[in-house]
Amino acid sequence: MERNAINPPQLFTGKAFSQTFSISGHQRLIFVSGQVDCGVDGKVRHPGDLEAQLVGTLDNLKIALEAQGCTMQNLVSVNIYVTDLKPEDCTRIREIRSGYFDAEKPPAVSLLGIQQLAFEGLRVEIEATAAA
Repeated sequence: MERNAINPPQLFTGKAFSQTFSISGHQRLIFVSGQVDCGVDGKVRHPGDLEAQLVGTLDNLKIALEAQGCTMQNLVSVNIYVTDLKPEDCTRIREIRSGYFDAEKPPAVSLLGIQQLAFEGLRVEIEATAAA
């Protein structure tokens, strides 16, 4: 499978994301449902704590991908939903997610500020698509 990240010169070069991402010769696509910072008991581990939830959510995303025989390197598209998102949160979110994503060919990423998630205390949810 060939992975190709392109940042057209007419668009700004993003930090820790690619403007476009393509795959060719893939054998399968993996769609990961929205992951959150909940333990196996379904309880929120770090209510209201954006940074701790982001780490826990990314760890859960990694576990979900591994169940499909993939790694974070297989990610091609990621949507991150954050409640009460403030502009000053964006730098820290980028720093944390950069520790998980491919530095040379990061996936296409959308970061969305939303009003509320499914469970009280949740601040972050991440859904993803991977190719293997």
